[in-house]
Amino acid sequence: MSTYDKNKSRFFQRMVDIGADYNSSMTEIRYFRVTNIASVLGVLYNLTWMLIALFLTDALVIYGSNIFLGLMFLIALIFNRKGWRILASVWLILASYMSVLLFLYLLGFSSGVTVVCFLIIILPYMTFPRKARNIAHVFSILACLTLILTVTFQSSITAHFSGLDPYISQIVNIGITGFICLILIASMSILIDKSEESLLSEQKKSDDLLHNILPANIVRDLKESGKTIPKRHKNVTVLFTDFEGFTELVTSMSAITLVNELNDIFGRFDEIMEETEVEKIETIGDAYMAASGLEKEMTNHAANCIRAAQMMQSYLEERNKSHEIKWRMRVGIHSGTVVAGVVGKTKFAYDLFGDTINTASRIESAGEVGKINISSSTFKLIKNEFACLSRGKIHAKGKGELEMYFVN
Repeated sequence: MSTYDKNKSRFFQRMVDIGADYNSSMTEIRYFRVTNIASVLGVLYNLTWMLIALFLTDALVIYGSNIFLGLMFLIALIFNRKGWRILASVWLILASYMSVLLFLYLLGFSSGVTVVCFLIIILPYMTFPRKARNIAHVFSILACLTLILTVTFQSSITAHFSGLDPYISQIVNIGITGFICLILIASMSILIDKSEESLLSEQKKSDDLLHNILPANIVRDLKESGKTIPKRHKNVTVLFTDFEGFTELVTSMSAITLVNELNDIFGRFDEIMEETEVEKIETIGDAYMAASGLEKEMTNHAANCIRAAQMMQSYLEERNKSHEIKWRMRVGIHSGTVVAGVVGKTKFAYDLFGDTINTASRIESAGEVGKINISSSTFKLIKNEFACLSRGKIHAKGKGELEMYFVN
């Protein structure tokens, strides 16, 4: 595109966006843009008549009336620039209506200007905002009545100025009106497409945000029915992690540094969860909780969690080599039955409930830094895939003696 074309495009865009308030809804923006477009077309309509009149007549009344009407359409743009939305729309319709009446007076019914009434009938619904819809009804009905009356009494509506051929007047009025209708409909179509694209984009952002917070099946239930029913999952493996010496780390660094560090680490953990088909559940402080086997029935849920844990530990080992702050993590994994559901009304929170969660937490607490500690129920599911070292029975707070294993 040439520099001239770009400048011309920017000029028309600025004209269309006069008085734009981008805090308004896409629908409201569409209404004021159509008002601006219609106002500019109104000016062009009168300017065209001015140019034609220069070649066909030297009557000042034709020049003066078109200049007057052109200025009226320009005033609608000024009102929009001031932010007077409804007044701009009212003024636009009044200018259009006055054009019809003035042309009927000067050139009579035979000039064909009555076709503009069809445009005035639909224009209010394209320009008035929703809160002023009753005013749009009034103007549309008035245009309908004007059209009916002018056709009914056409023989009485004679020209007060005979300097122009009625045939030429009809061609100009009908032709320009058709052109204006084409431009308005095309503009409306483009603006509606943009509104739909914007809505789809916002909907995608909302969906992506929901999917970041909730599992896909929960999002689906909430979108379809507005609620979700808690579900029992019999074969699930829960993964817990915790950082060694976190309390001491908190006191030795600024809050911003702490949040940035955790955000970086947990961000990579989230990626690992996606790669290994494990669902992140929540983070509480430095604790990270995830589970596998919730979305769909699977037999490798325990193996998925162990692979995720191995990748998490490997990531931290590599990260510690190049970062000043050294993070040391314990991992605990346990398999069993859980109940999953959304709690809360104003801020949805997806959570897991049941003894399996408590046991997984205790398994993690009884583990060692850099090791993956698993329960006997998890060991039975993965013993043929991973080499493990039996730790025997280890005391777990609130659980007594539990058989535990380290994954090699």
